[in-house]
Amino acid sequence: MRVTTTLLLLLAGATAARAQQIEVVSPQPDSVSVTIYRDLFALVTETRTVDLPDGAVTVSFEGVVETLLPASAVVADIGRPLAERNFDYDALSPNSLLTRSIGKSVTITRTLPGSGKVVQTRATVTAANEEGITLHTDLGNEVLHCSGLPERLAFDEVPDDLHAKPKLSVQLAAGQAGKRTMRLSYLARGFAWKSAYVARLNDAGNRMDLTAWITLQNLTQASFRGAQVQVVAGKLHLLADEDRGTSLVGNTDDFYDEQGMNEAREEARQRLQNQLEPKESTLQLFGGCYALPIPPERDDHHFEDMQSIVVTGFRGSMMSAMDVKREAMGYVEATREELGDYQLYRLPLPTDLNARQTKQAVFLVRPRVKIERFYRFEYSVDNIQYLESLTPESVIAFENRKKSGLGEPLPAGLVRVFDVDGDREIFLGEASMLDKPANLPVELGVSKAMDLGLEIDAASTGPEELRELNLRGRTDVEVRAFNAKSVPVTLEMRQNIDGDSVMSNSTDLFRHKNGNFVWRLRVPANGTRVLNYRVELPQPPPDASN
Repeated sequence: MRVTTTLLLLLAGATAARAQQIEVVSPQPDSVSVTIYRDLFALVTETRTVDLPDGAVTVSFEGVVETLLPASAVVADIGRPLAERNFDYDALSPNSLLTRSIGKSVTITRTLPGSGKVVQTRATVTAANEEGITLHTDLGNEVLHCSGLPERLAFDEVPDDLHAKPKLSVQLAAGQAGKRTMRLSYLARGFAWKSAYVARLNDAGNRMDLTAWITLQNLTQASFRGAQVQVVAGKLHLLADEDRGTSLVGNTDDFYDEQGMNEAREEARQRLQNQLEPKESTLQLFGGCYALPIPPERDDHHFEDMQSIVVTGFRGSMMSAMDVKREAMGYVEATREELGDYQLYRLPLPTDLNARQTKQAVFLVRPRVKIERFYRFEYSVDNIQYLESLTPESVIAFENRKKSGLGEPLPAGLVRVFDVDGDREIFLGEASMLDKPANLPVELGVSKAMDLGLEIDAASTGPEELRELNLRGRTDVEVRAFNAKSVPVTLEMRQNIDGDSVMSNSTDLFRHKNGNFVWRLRVPANGTRVLNYRVELPQPPPDASN
C-alpha cells in the first residue's frame, strides 16, 4: 500500500507540474529581416515581444518557416536560462487529420433527399489511404461517399502533434515577470536569388546602359510582411546535407569551377521547389464512391506573384531595353555593402515577401559604360579538323573599372544585350557571366557571325624531319578570314598554347592572353585577311638524374 500510495503521489505531482507549466504564444513577429544566400537558404531574424510570467514558462514562436533548420536557431535577449528547445511541424491537412484519426470516433453528417433532414451518425475511422476512407458504424463497415447522399465528417479533436502553423518553442526557467522583446534567428531552406542584366548599346556601338536586377524567390509556405530583405553574393564554405551541413548541392569545396557550382545550384533549386510545392490530396474526400484523381491546381503563381520593386511602386517583372532607357534612371538601387569577403545588397524599402513568390529589384544602374565590340575565334591546331563550325563569335567586352563607367562587383547572372536601330529595338543575344570583381575585364559572347567566315589550314612536319630538327612537333598554319559585311571588323584569333609551344614566322604581331596566342586582325569590308605562322614544340631537356 505504501509503495502504491507513493507512486500515486509522484504521478499526481508530475501532473500538477505539467498543469503549472504555462505557455506563452507569440503568433507573429514584430519585425523581420530575411537575408537570402545563393545556396538555397536564408537567415531569418525576427523580433518578438512577449509578456512573461515570473514562473517557468514555455514560449512558442508560431509562424516560423517550415524548412527551419532547428540546430541553427538562436534565441537572444531572453533574460533567463534556456532549458529546452523544440521545433514542431507536422502540418494540419485533410490527409494528416484523417491518418491521425484512424481508430478514433468521428461524426458523419448526411442530408436526406426530399425532406432535407440532416442525420448524424457516430463512426470509427478504420482506414484512410489513396483508395478511400473506410468507416465502421453500428450498421457495419462502409466507405465514405458510397451512400449516395451528401456527406461530411466532423472530428472530435485535432491531435496534439498536428499544427496549422510551424512552431518553435523554448522552455525558460523562472525569472522576472513583464514584457520582453526577444530576437529569434535561424537558417531556413527554400530561398534563392540570382542576378540578371540588361545591356543596351548606343548607336555608335561603343557605350552601353547597364541595368542589373536581383530576382529572388521564396519557395516556402511562409509569408513575410514589411520585411527588410537583402541578398548576399559570395562563395561560402558549406558542408553537404548528408554531412549535417546546410548545402543541398554538396560540399562547396568539391567544385572545381564556378560554372559547375551554378549548374548544381539550379538543379537543387528545381528539386527543392518540387518538394515544397503544395501536393494534391491523395485521399478522395469529396469525390464519388471510388477514389478518382483530383486535378492539380494551376501552377500560375510564378507569374502572378512576380513583382518588381521600385521607388514609385510595383511594375511588371519583364522590362524591355526601351523601358530601361526611359525609366531606369528613376529607380533607387539596392544599396551595396561590403560584408567581409562577401557583397550584401539591401533592398531600399521594406517589402512583403509572400509564400511561393518571385520578386525583382534593381541593384545596379550604370549609363554609358565604355565597351568594345569585336569577333573572336578560339581553337587548337590539333583539333581544327574536328570543329563543326569555323564561325567567329560576336563579343561585347568592357573593363570593369571606374574610368570605364562601372567599377562594381558583378554577381554571376544572365546578360541580355539589346541594340537600337532608330525607334526599333533589336535583341542581339545573351551570355552567362560568372562573378566578376571590380577592375577586371569582362567578355560576353552574344551571337555567331553571319557574314564572317574562316578557313584554317595546318600542315605538320613529318617525323624524320622532326628528329633532324630535334623537335617534338612543328605545324605551319594559314588562317584566311572572309568578311562579307559592308564595314571592316576586328577579329581576334586565339590559339590554345600547348605546353612549351614556340611561335615563329608570324606575319602579324601576337601576344599571350589567358593561355592563348592571340592575334588582332582588321578584316576589310567585303574583303579577305590572311594570317600565317609556325608553331614548334621543342624536345624536353635531358633528365639530369640520368
